[in-house]
Amino acid sequence: MNKENQKTCNGYEAMFTFLNEDDFNEHLKVCEECAKEHARMQRVSELIQEAKPYIKEKQKRRTILKSAAAVFVVAFATLSIPLCMTGVNMYDNMVAQNSLTAQELGLPVDEYGFLYVE
Repeated sequence: MNKENQKTCNGYEAMFTFLNEDDFNEHLKVCEECAKEHARMQRVSELIQEAKPYIKEKQKRRTILKSAAAVFVVAFATLSIPLCMTGVNMYDNMVAQNSLTAQELGLPVDEYGFLYVE
C-alpha cells in the first residue's frame, strides 16, 4: 500500500460500508489490501449462494419433523389424559372405598339393601 493510499484507506469494512459502488470499485483498483479482502468476501458470498439450497432443504425437513412431533404430542396427550383420569377415578374409589351398591348395580335387593334371592 502506498503512502497516499494509507491516508485515504480506512480498511475494507469502512470503505465498503461508506463509499458508493463506483467509488468503492475505484478504491479497489488502487488499494491492494482491500482488493484481496474483496476477493475473499466474493468467495465467501459464492460459497453461501452454493450452500443456500442445502440449507433451505434442511430447514424444510426440520419444519416437517417439528410438525410431526407436535402432532404426535397432541395425539398422545389426547389419548393418554382420559386414561390417566380413569386410573385416578379408580384409585379414588378404592381409597375412599366408594363401591357401587347392589341396588346401584341394578340387582334385586330387599328393603335392607341385601341381595334378594327367591
